Amino acid sequence: MPANPAPIPLRQLDFHFDLAAVPRDWSGSDPFLSTFCDSLSVLFPEGERFFIDSVKLLRHRVASPELEARVAGFIGQEAMHGREHRAFNEMLARQGFTAAPRVEARLRRLLDRGRRQLSPHSQLAITCALEHFTAMMAEALLGQPGMRDDMHAAVRPLWLWHALEESEHKAVAFDVYRASGGGELRRILIMVPTSLLFALVVGATHARFLAERGVLSRPWRWLRGIAHLWLWPGYLARLFPAYASYYRPGFHPDQRDTRGLLDEWRARLFGDGGELGEFVREAA
Repeated sequence: MPANPAPIPLRQLDFHFDLAAVPRDWSGSDPFLSTFCDSLSVLFPEGERFFIDSVKLLRHRVASPELEARVAGFIGQEAMHGREHRAFNEMLARQGFTAAPRVEARLRRLLDRGRRQLSPHSQLAITCALEHFTAMMAEALLGQPGMRDDMHAAVRPLWLWHALEESEHKAVAFDVYRASGGGELRRILIMVPTSLLFALVVGATHARFLAERGVLSRPWRWLRGIAHLWLWPGYLARLFPAYASYYRPGFHPDQRDTRGLLDEWRARLFGDGGELGEFVREAA
């Protein structure tokens, strides 16, 4: 892992989701792939809020000024992700995904129950597990041209920015967990129910969106999408080795070195003439 982790920048961005400019099948012109990503987006705002809250619960146990600065960057980035995905989700509701607000409300109730019933370290262990999922998916998006090239130009900036920042702060919750005395056994064991619940919630949300599109009962409309994710190119199947590494004692997110990939994408997105320069909002 890096001896001196890079600072985590807070970027103020403002994306504009024009209902007329964003097709419903914005990923690979495929309803299955598009609604899969839509399902993730609907879950992000409440999920990111849970991540922030769980880190804040144990922030007072952080003694390192360097880690404290990274925590501040993590909180700022996650808050921005929640805000921009909520704007995207509002557009989805206008496109006809009427279940989106109800899905978000149900997730809020589920996470509130976790806040009431679980200890601070268990809540943070859940965040560490889910941050591992987002880091894996972010690395795949940044590292595999096929995934991002399939995205419509009106939507791609949101996901590239989110992927970059998830990769930038992928170790912060983990480091707070360790610094606050979180144990290896709890971290590893909590990944199991977290994985099952994540798959269940995403799968149920995805099925609901496919049903709203009238696609769920017509498998010929979505079998190509399943093959794309699990067979060839098999983007999700390729994540399994990285997923399994989380169960290894002594695991740390930075053992998977993505510094070169991040340097490349920081320059591409926010360097001189960067792809996302038009979305950057000047600080007040």
